[in-house]
Amino acid sequence: MAIAAIRENFYFSLRHPQLRSSLLLLMITLLFLVGTGVFYWWPARSSAEHVRTQIENKRQEIFRLELSARLAQVSGRAAQQVAQIENKLDASITQASLVKNLAALARKHNVKIISEAYEEGKSEDGYTPLVHTLTLQAGYPQIRGLFSGLQSLPSFTILREANLAQSTGVNAVRAQLSLITYRRTAGYSDDGQ
Repeated sequence: MAIAAIRENFYFSLRHPQLRSSLLLLMITLLFLVGTGVFYWWPARSSAEHVRTQIENKRQEIFRLELSARLAQVSGRAAQQVAQIENKLDASITQASLVKNLAALARKHNVKIISEAYEEGKSEDGYTPLVHTLTLQAGYPQIRGLFSGLQSLPSFTILREANLAQSTGVNAVRAQLSLITYRRTAGYSDDGQ
């Protein structure tokens, strides 16, 4: 019953002209505030979205530029390394000069060569391999230094296999290495002729 009485009083109050004009003014004010808010909010939202898009485009552009720069650097280094390998493949390395170069590298890194054996492989795809089997003795840092020094040799020599074991009685490592030196076969060019 109280709800019905409240409703009746509300409808009765709405008949008063000042209340009607006040409610109309309130509705107009609310619509004006909502309209003003939308009027200012919509461009701000659009502007923020535009700025976000520009930022994302700039980030992608910077990423592409950095990637291009890194690729250019890597490509330049790769071209230099390919040229170095080509020069090493074209070098006329004999077994005697290879023995001399490996002995100098071992001395440089304080590595003792215990035994060495060399075997020339059969020529394939324009390259003649020379297989070396070396037994070395030294500390691990010296052996590791010798491994990294292989690339400084004037020949294209790679480490095919390495077996490391503790030497008996001394504080050293005994290493059995299998190295291959590739040389371009005389009279053979890159196009296979």
